[in-house]
Amino acid sequence: MFVDFVSNLKIVAVQVLVLYLIAAVGFVADKTKIFRQADGKKLIDLVFNMILPVAIIKSFVSMERTPEHIRGLLVAFALALLTHLLGIAVSAVTFKKRSLCEQGIYHYAMTFSNAAFLALPLAQSVVGEEGVFYSSCYVAVFNILAFTYGIRQISGKTAEISIKHIIFNPGSISVIIGIPLFLLQPKLPFFVSETMTRIAACNSPLAMILFGTFFANCNFKNLFLKKEVYFVSFIRLIFIPLTMLLVFRLIGIRGNMLTALTVSASAPVATNTAMYAAKYDNDTALSSELVGQSSVLGVITMPVIVALAEIM
Repeated sequence: MFVDFVSNLKIVAVQVLVLYLIAAVGFVADKTKIFRQADGKKLIDLVFNMILPVAIIKSFVSMERTPEHIRGLLVAFALALLTHLLGIAVSAVTFKKRSLCEQGIYHYAMTFSNAAFLALPLAQSVVGEEGVFYSSCYVAVFNILAFTYGIRQISGKTAEISIKHIIFNPGSISVIIGIPLFLLQPKLPFFVSETMTRIAACNSPLAMILFGTFFANCNFKNLFLKKEVYFVSFIRLIFIPLTMLLVFRLIGIRGNMLTALTVSASAPVATNTAMYAAKYDNDTALSSELVGQSSVLGVITMPVIVALAEIM
């Protein structure tokens, strides 16, 4: 078993290293002023609103309709919801003496992982289209909760919840389109499927380059100073993924679904923590520290936890 663990650890570590090296392109581009984080705002819109949805739809179209995959889809949604609820439950009993705004940042960071920009590309790298298929369920649940519980928390409980944003966001829409295509299994013309394949292939590198530009704007001197930030990293990177991995195995989840859901659960703090903090006039420095530290430590923790999942 130890030999298998080491072998899987090497495989996953290489995939994580590749993704972070792609992120280094964005880091260097920002530092050399070739491509700044400010320039990337439009590219974020492009990736989040067009390229990521195409990648999600492509995974549903590519997946063979079998009883196993249909059951897997329902189970993946349920387990993605359970993972987020665990984060909400843990966050609800922590940082009670802080202001509502500060609580909101910590609660958001513990609950929401970097599911779209890091976990989905990693799941695709490790287990292919099936990884995207199951990770898409996680992204859909993420979007529903981020636009409700998430923004309510990070705004200091001042933001209004919009039903329109829950349904009409790119992640939810792509899953709503993808599920019927998966169930009906239409034969798409070659030029359509090939176009989708090529657009979907842009998702991983562009997402990681944008991730790198965020890193370039972190204050690395402050990343490892606060014990509260270490606590959030522990919850986000170790407690939640290991707890959910145990749950996954106890209910019999195996194979690619286990790997994909574990990748999503073990990812660092969502990068949009900092974006929402800025939008709602909250502490952007603290949110950046949470994202930055967990992303650095995640280079170590993600391969270990995912490799552990693959031998269980």
